[in-house]
Amino acid sequence: MQGKKLTAGEYIGELLTWLAKKAPAAEVILALATQRPDSKTIPSGLRAVLGSRFALRVMDWRDSNIILGEQMNTRGFDSSRLPASHKGVGILRPDGETEAVAETIAMTVRTYFMPNDDWQEMCQRGRALREAAGTVTGHAAGQDTAPVFDHIVAERAIGPGNNADSEPRMELPEPLASVVDYLGDDLDSDCRDFVPTTELIEALDVEPTALGRDMSDLGCKPDRKRMPGEDGRTRQIRGYHLVDIRIAIETYLANGGKRGTNT
Repeated sequence: MQGKKLTAGEYIGELLTWLAKKAPAAEVILALATQRPDSKTIPSGLRAVLGSRFALRVMDWRDSNIILGEQMNTRGFDSSRLPASHKGVGILRPDGETEAVAETIAMTVRTYFMPNDDWQEMCQRGRALREAAGTVTGHAAGQDTAPVFDHIVAERAIGPGNNADSEPRMELPEPLASVVDYLGDDLDSDCRDFVPTTELIEALDVEPTALGRDMSDLGCKPDRKRMPGEDGRTRQIRGYHLVDIRIAIETYLANGGKRGTNT
């Protein structure tokens, strides 16, 4: 982007805009869907190159205009006015090359709607057919496809115990070593998958900025996760996924004790 700094969302928006312009020439059609239509989710540059647009019921006429186009509500097309009971009903603004009547700006249409009970029955039938054909794999077959923590690597990281004949362990750098020591068995268990940054700061008595910088330098970047707070309300909590900590350990040891980054 010629040296211009972009956020992740802006960069993705630039890529999607490029795809919307170029991909149809290669017979690739871009289909986008969002539950939160706003100017940041769907930037104006991207909206301008989208063809057909379809808006289900939204909460506000502004949201409807973001999907269908500016001032479409003043022309009688406002998906916020659709009754909540009309499941699957939306306003379609077709592409100019469709077979719809040329004078038609937009139209109210009804999509196929499948109740949850019918959907579950279809899924059960499909699974029965796949089981009979022996094609059920992965999570559907009960297999754990999550990254597996290498116990040999873990032993090298946190020590082999009281085995005097074992090789000397490779020490982890700080603050990763303290994080591993604090988490203990939680690091290799299914009962926990996320640790808040505030918890680590309090437990390790470290400076927040230094912790974030050093962990990122070791290839373990913080993320956000929705978790219940002490008042019972769900909030976005900043912290670390335990799988990322495990990968940082393995990467450090695999590199022979050299720091590496995780992208």
